Amino acid sequence: MNTPSFDLPSDESRTLQDIIANPQPVPEPLVHETLPDPFVLRLDARSPGGARTAGLWLVATTNDQPFAFRLYRFVGGTWVPHIVDGQHRAIFPEGKLPAWWNAGELDPLSPGLPRDLVVARWAPEIDVRNGLLTLHYTARDRAGILRSAYATATAIDGEWADHGFLDINVRVKELAPDYPGGPAGENPVIGMIDGHVAATVDAEGKERTFLLTKVDGNGLQWKDLVTQEHRKAPTPILSHEFKQEAGGRITLLGPAKVLFTNGLHHDGLVEGQFIVHENGQSYLFYSAGFFGNSEYRTYVAKVDLLANEVTDERLLIDSESPALGGHWNGPGHPSFVRMGEGLYAMYLHVWRNGTDYGKDGDQRRAIQRHVAFRDLEGRPCEPFVVEERFSRP
Repeated sequence: MNTPSFDLPSDESRTLQDIIANPQPVPEPLVHETLPDPFVLRLDARSPGGARTAGLWLVATTNDQPFAFRLYRFVGGTWVPHIVDGQHRAIFPEGKLPAWWNAGELDPLSPGLPRDLVVARWAPEIDVRNGLLTLHYTARDRAGILRSAYATATAIDGEWADHGFLDINVRVKELAPDYPGGPAGENPVIGMIDGHVAATVDAEGKERTFLLTKVDGNGLQWKDLVTQEHRKAPTPILSHEFKQEAGGRITLLGPAKVLFTNGLHHDGLVEGQFIVHENGQSYLFYSAGFFGNSEYRTYVAKVDLLANEVTDERLLIDSESPALGGHWNGPGHPSFVRMGEGLYAMYLHVWRNGTDYGKDGDQRRAIQRHVAFRDLEGRPCEPFVVEERFSRP
């Protein structure tokens, strides 16, 4: 369960030179457990929860368990379970799962899904804003539909109040007008997943907040009646501007906008979006391809939330990257924590070489790499994976 020795507590910082001087050619799992969609958060003494909860925290996807989103804490250079009253603390402990969550009801669009994808609790992310912690997560409802939901708390290991799901799902014909209908009906509701909050400041100096979600169109597949071509609905990333009241309730401000959508080179989907602000620019990181094998990879692009525009996309890391040390593949669904000036820890899940979802079930592990927005001379540059650029033969 050891992490790289050069990781430091939240009140210290590192430089690019530090990372290069202390290489870890083959990344080790943060925790030797299945931890898909890892999200790491840094809290300080001013955060909700105060000094008691200051430091780095880790949560991840939880499927088909009597609890959801167990907490791990970075202590003494190691990620360890956060224990409260002798129990590994979860945001939703056993016996306290929201009543609206799926209990095994099948997905109407994909009734043949394995149970771990049916009883789904995915992609937890915690936003710190206005003295409150807000968990954004994905879960299926009792009709089997994936929903983007949220909960709030005043301490990460305290009691979380679930606010249910946001009414933001779309119907298939908004994405694919030529959909011929199927077992779920002529125009079924499509799942909404991977909620991520980002903020920006407008020309008047006002902070504006946006919830980015993925329309899970790849969950709906059919054959074209004329060409017999295999079809999937697209997977646009939607941008929902919102405000949040002191009590935690979220109010959407106007209709959602399509920020961008998948292209042919994305192999059917984009997802796992995360925004980092650096060098006076906002960068959008996201993944593409099938999550369950080496096809999964991660891209980066520039994004303007106010103009609703994504440009300059390029591949950031894939299964061939030297940053994976020849031992891992399928790097995706990243989250980021700032470590120093222009330097970020990137947390993402991977598959050990020789494993995949179809053969082994979910064996994804969480690892850490680094992304820099400065070169060795400290000059601003486009983001790059440190362990890839400075890999050693």
